[in-house]
Amino acid sequence: MYPLREVLIQLDPLLPLFTLVKTPAYSSILITLFLHRSVRQHNNHSIRFRGHLAMPNDHELRFAADDYQSAENRDFTTDAIHGGYHGTSSAVPIYQGNTNYREGYEGTNSYGRGLDKAGGPTSGALEEQVRILEGAEWAQATSCGMSAVSQTLFGLLRSGDRVVCHETVYAGTHMLFQDVLPMKWGVDVEMVNLCDPDALKKAMEKPARMVYFEPYAHSMEFIDLARATDMAHEAGALVVVDNTFLSPYLLRPLHYGADVVLHAMTKYMAGHGDALSGIVVGRDEEIRKQIHYMRILMGGVLAPMNAFLVHRGLKTLAFRMERHCASGQKVAEFLEQHEKVERVDYLGLQSHPHHEVATRYLRGYGGMMRFFSGSGVSLDTFIGRLKMCKPWYSLGDVETLILPSDEGAYGGFEARVSVGLEDPDDIIADLNQALENA
Repeated sequence: MYPLREVLIQLDPLLPLFTLVKTPAYSSILITLFLHRSVRQHNNHSIRFRGHLAMPNDHELRFAADDYQSAENRDFTTDAIHGGYHGTSSAVPIYQGNTNYREGYEGTNSYGRGLDKAGGPTSGALEEQVRILEGAEWAQATSCGMSAVSQTLFGLLRSGDRVVCHETVYAGTHMLFQDVLPMKWGVDVEMVNLCDPDALKKAMEKPARMVYFEPYAHSMEFIDLARATDMAHEAGALVVVDNTFLSPYLLRPLHYGADVVLHAMTKYMAGHGDALSGIVVGRDEEIRKQIHYMRILMGGVLAPMNAFLVHRGLKTLAFRMERHCASGQKVAEFLEQHEKVERVDYLGLQSHPHHEVATRYLRGYGGMMRFFSGSGVSLDTFIGRLKMCKPWYSLGDVETLILPSDEGAYGGFEARVSVGLEDPDDIIADLNQALENA
């Protein structure tokens, strides 16, 4: 018996006929018939997804809701590795097609077919993975962080609504609140320092549809999440939280009452600087429908390849965040003692005004900080002297990234540092030699 026949007989019980075949020509005919029969059988079977997606079962993409639920005694690291996909492949498949068969899926016609403007099976596996990690009821992946922000705001706000927003948010979000929503959407926006409970209390004296903030943002301040959420809910407002700087490993805002949480997964959750992505999670079904509808209309769907990369990155999120936290603490302590540095803002330092509040919430203090140089220290020289740290506009990467500004509060410059996964001593050495020669 030929080896190929032996393999095929193992695959299909009808293939003992191969034992009677003596010529290559007849073997080719039988192989063709076998493959045709197998494909027909294959296409006649499908599997069900959370969200009612249906498609061939070559990889058996099964979402965790079917046979795996996060248990209280199961660690975050385990959920990150096993949540979202339990198929026969070692990695979630990349379904690159732009359309799939659907059964009763939102946004499709009566024939049950439609373009993947509502997301495909690869991003669906990622959504389920994040849903479990966040303790949410639903998750919707988007093409980038600003897509998550835009879909959420445009989905939940109407003309005449009022929003209270923390005065320091991501630049793109700030432009939406300051320019687009008031002038083109008819939404009243008030920017408030939410770290001040009296300011929030005063802002909530007028009816508001939404309170929006980042617990930890570019200003390196930390907002008392439970207090802000309670005050907003007492006034009848939704709470939307951008948790990009901390990731679900360090903080899960839904556990403190937030209605919607979003991330630029491009940053810590993907973690390797190779995939733009965003996500929105929550628990209320009506909120999900409104955001989902806007996702279909705006088209900001996550590409399958990017979904694959983020899904892979999330498996190591816990380990990476532990390293970011440990190295961040060491780098911040070094900078705080440097003679050319006037101030360091990092939650892990006891000198930070919100250190005690943050300690009540966080598993670790993360890898984000900023420092201010003294007068006479040249920003251009400092940046030019860096050998390893990159002066790039991003954060949460494996590499240490620095975002400089020449508008320092002490006559020098200001620099935001996203501490990477390099050896912390190497990071410190690079920062030290650049500062010494600046």
